[in-house]
Amino acid sequence: MVRKLRVGSRESKLAVVQSQIIIDCIKKHHPDLEIEFITMKTTGDKILDKALDKIGGKGLFVKELDKALIENKIDIAIHSLKDMPMEINKELPIIAYSKREDPRDVLILPKDNLELNPDRPIGCSSLRRTLQIKKLYPDMQIKPIRGNVLTRLDKLDQGEFSALILAAAGIKRLKLEERITKEFTIQESLPAAGQGILAIQGRKGEDYSFLSCVNDNESEIAALCERAFVRELNGGCSSPIAAFATIENERIVLNCMYEDGKKMTFYDEPRNAEELGRFAANYKTPSKGKVWLVGAGPSDPELLTVKGKRLIENAEVVVYDRLVGDGILSLISKKAKKIYVGKESGNHAVRQDRINEILLEEACKGQKVVRLKGGDPFVFGRGGEELELLVKHNIPFEIVPGITSSIAVAAYNGIPVTYRDFCSSLHIITGHKKKDEPLDIDFEALVRTKGTLVFLMSVASLKDICEGLLQAGMKPTMPAAILENGTKAHQRKVISTVSELSLAAEKAEIKSPSIIVVGEVCSLSDKFSWYDKNVLSGCKVAVTRPKELSSKLSELLREKGAEVLELPCIVTERIPNNETLYSCMKEIENFQWIVLTSPTGARIFFEELSSYRVDIRKLNQLKFAVIGKGTSQVLEDKGIYPELMPKVYQGKELGGILSQSIKEGDKILIPRARQGAKELIEELSKTKCIIYDIPTYDTLYQESMSELEIEFENAEIDYAIFTSASTVKGFAQAHKNLNLKKVKAICIGQKTKQTADEYQMQTYVSKEATLESLVECLEQQFQNKEQSMLNT
Repeated sequence: MVRKLRVGSRESKLAVVQSQIIIDCIKKHHPDLEIEFITMKTTGDKILDKALDKIGGKGLFVKELDKALIENKIDIAIHSLKDMPMEINKELPIIAYSKREDPRDVLILPKDNLELNPDRPIGCSSLRRTLQIKKLYPDMQIKPIRGNVLTRLDKLDQGEFSALILAAAGIKRLKLEERITKEFTIQESLPAAGQGILAIQGRKGEDYSFLSCVNDNESEIAALCERAFVRELNGGCSSPIAAFATIENERIVLNCMYEDGKKMTFYDEPRNAEELGRFAANYKTPSKGKVWLVGAGPSDPELLTVKGKRLIENAEVVVYDRLVGDGILSLISKKAKKIYVGKESGNHAVRQDRINEILLEEACKGQKVVRLKGGDPFVFGRGGEELELLVKHNIPFEIVPGITSSIAVAAYNGIPVTYRDFCSSLHIITGHKKKDEPLDIDFEALVRTKGTLVFLMSVASLKDICEGLLQAGMKPTMPAAILENGTKAHQRKVISTVSELSLAAEKAEIKSPSIIVVGEVCSLSDKFSWYDKNVLSGCKVAVTRPKELSSKLSELLREKGAEVLELPCIVTERIPNNETLYSCMKEIENFQWIVLTSPTGARIFFEELSSYRVDIRKLNQLKFAVIGKGTSQVLEDKGIYPELMPKVYQGKELGGILSQSIKEGDKILIPRARQGAKELIEELSKTKCIIYDIPTYDTLYQESMSELEIEFENAEIDYAIFTSASTVKGFAQAHKNLNLKKVKAICIGQKTKQTADEYQMQTYVSKEATLESLVECLEQQFQNKEQSMLNT
């Protein structure tokens, strides 16, 4: 490691303060290292009478420092990442990223002023901020302002402006927090790419491993994603675009704004940070839209590709087929336009040429269109036909392959389509034929291959297919199978021979969608059968809890073989600009107890704690009381273990045991849903404590997919799982036309069961108020049902 380090920086006070943060970190971890600090005035600092985009952009803030690095006058340069150009000298890479300071924008009024003066403009040097601030203050004028932070504040206090819009990071690093009048939320004013992050630049090929003490992994991931988005759009100081990325629940969330002011959110794995930024940039273009042909696979949402899932969740328009599974359709955003173009044998809801036109029309509106097709788009999916019109009109498109049912459905029924002892080839054939016309299949050629034959779209042609194979010389005893609803809970199979399969399928009343498999491999089905051996195989379950909470429960159910349909009936929305909560947060150390009544309430509490920049160490002396293991788990993930949790997970029970533990005058903070149950407060009100019952989120009902009502009516969905009384109410609200007496409801506790009983559902309650106990309850009821069917 070098023994002397020369650090370069701009000479403004903020730049010096920011550089000192990095220098102090390096000194702490490398006390023997001698550090020389060198400052210089850049061209961008010298020219203050012209807008930045008129004199060369952000590159003017790094030009002199770049030169100093190249000439070996300094060893590293420290910059505000948002002030760096998107394209940097490849010989001078960014080698470390600091932990991010508050990324938000803030409003600052002149000293001793409490409100905006409409006769003076707001000072704002950024087109990005200007575009967003105009929406917040439509009656105010906005005027450009240059200079460093202190210079701008002087101009403000001298009366040139009614307010300034600045970055919170710079204000807080200068210890000027008292000047902040309002902190805009990320939704109100989306930050510039890299805002709040310090970037350390060095020379290519040199050893900077000692800077690992500075580099923050989350900041690096966010920076790569944000800058990739801006760079892909050729953005800079002259473009009103914005990007802000965070890591949440082990995935990267990118919020971005385009030149027209439209904002969107995208998700991916952190390792795909730059790819996500580029994807988001190309996803929204001002001129024309784009079409993605996405293979939905056979039906099981867990067989969907990662890319396909991301596209479906972010699509503005989804054009989908009949064979796309309910679980996959539930991934579509509520904001997206859904267009059904499904086809059945002899009944085309929409003609193929019209489907082609729909894709073109929606793309020409500037929409991002996902054409969602069962299986793979190019395996008898007519994907090529749908591309012809797009190519003719220069509409950009992508193909996302899917798992074809010819392989997946066979596998789910224990049939390996290739097996060394039986065959050396696989052939996929369409069994579809035009009305009153014979099948256009060379059966003799197929028989000669001695390979496995898989016929798709073939239920109506089953008899003709079997006869054609027999007439072409296939032995009558050749094993054959017809597989219905493959990969779904209620999948069925008929294993027979080519000579007997048609009659066997007719007797079993096999219907579409089904595939036909012919070959010796069908004899392995019973031996290799696996799907129907899981405890919940054959069970289709609707999970009704909010989308952000459903993953663990869905995982537990799928592990036991259930087909899971995530059907969130409620959505939680954080209450914005929560001044009452903010007042409590500022004095959090003066409370004795914090009461959290749900996982959502706990999650939002910590999010707000972070949003208000409250140091978690201020919770050191506080005690926590919670309802439920899920809520406790949110705390435990933060390294905090609750002092109280009732055995019965109800507000009244918690209020009772908490009343025995609190002292007179104790201050209790209860951040929870606006619609929170009264019993908790009624119990605590019997004591002489001071209660702050503060709503932090609203619970709203979600609309459901109306087509699912038919599945409940026909008992195709076996059970619905409810984790709270609100999910029951949300379900009832979303399915007003459904006879709720037909719904078998698995409930997490007595209060949930009581609400379901009020709607006359068939109710079952878990022994404990845990997800594991819920699954056990479902398992028991399903086994009882299966046994009852066997007995009859």
